[in-house]
Amino acid sequence: MKLSSILGILMLAAAIMYGEWKSSKEKRARIVSAGITVVAAVIGIILLIQPRLPGPTQVMKLLFGSVDKIMK
Repeated sequence: MKLSSILGILMLAAAIMYGEWKSSKEKRARIVSAGITVVAAVIGIILLIQPRLPGPTQVMKLLFGSVDKIMK
C-alpha cells in the first residue's frame, strides 16, 4: 500500500514538474519550481513512512523554546 502511495506521489510530482517546465520560459523559474516540487514530494514521502513526525510548529518550539524563556 505504501509503495503505491509513494509511486503516486512521484508520478504527481513528475506531472507537476512537466507542466511547469513547459509553461515557463525562464530557466531560473523552471529550476525554482522543480526544486520546490521535489522538496514537497520528499516531505510527503517521509511523512508517509513516518506519520508521527512532529509538525513545523513543534519543531520551531523545540528549537526556539529556550530563547523565548531567556527573553522574558
